Amino acid sequence: MNEFKILKIIGQAINDYDMISDNDRIVVGISGGMDSIFMLIFLHKRKKYIPSNYELFPVIVDNFNGENESYNKKLCELGNFIKEETSLELKIIPVPTITYLTNSGKPRRDTCYLCAQKRRTELFKYANEIGAKKVALGHHKDDIIETTLMNMFYKRELSSMLPHLPLFGGKISIIRPLAYLEKSEIESFIYSYHKEIPIFGEVCPSKMIRRDFRRLEVRNLLEELSEKIPEIKNNIFAAFRNPRIDYLLNFKFNPKTSGRFKRP
Repeated sequence: MNEFKILKIIGQAINDYDMISDNDRIVVGISGGMDSIFMLIFLHKRKKYIPSNYELFPVIVDNFNGENESYNKKLCELGNFIKEETSLELKIIPVPTITYLTNSGKPRRDTCYLCAQKRRTELFKYANEIGAKKVALGHHKDDIIETTLMNMFYKRELSSMLPHLPLFGGKISIIRPLAYLEKSEIESFIYSYHKEIPIFGEVCPSKMIRRDFRRLEVRNLLEELSEKIPEIKNNIFAAFRNPRIDYLLNFKFNPKTSGRFKRP
């Protein structure tokens, strides 16, 4: 997929969900992985082709709190790459997430939630400091579909990951400009980029203190089903935009007690 088609798809998602307005200040959450770097590159490129203007502020939360020399070197390389490609400065926010989650006695089943909550809190705080009302995250279509299925399989909940999610009464919003792109399309572009990108894995406390393969299992299941049903990802994505409310099981579900976790 060429650059202009990618820009068109990202632009369609942004327009469909009203993600970006003129003069927006946008905090771009960088994880170190290819998805968030890809998002920053294209949000920057897009500014050349549209009449409206917006400012980008790339930010990465350092879960090692600046205490890991090897990771610090990677952050430096990434910052230099972003500076060369976009003329933007990478903001690094050191946070002792690893120490907090491994030594605080928190339930291990809550690791992913607590880690995401802590990092997003830092992104929101920084956004508030600079007067930004949008925080862009690099979740793509596969992430949205996987989360949808995980909520159904493991949480008994019919919910998804929204491309545009207003929070705190609309004071700030999470936006996901890659919502219409699949992981394979992002990988194809990144691997053929004109220069090597300093990609490194996200620092994940969950992998350090427990092994949880639920998302991987759902991902593998989707890949297997996609071979038999080529349109399955698009169909699942579209299903949440075409709900038939009258035919949902909960439409007339009115038990005397809360039914969210009741057995069928």
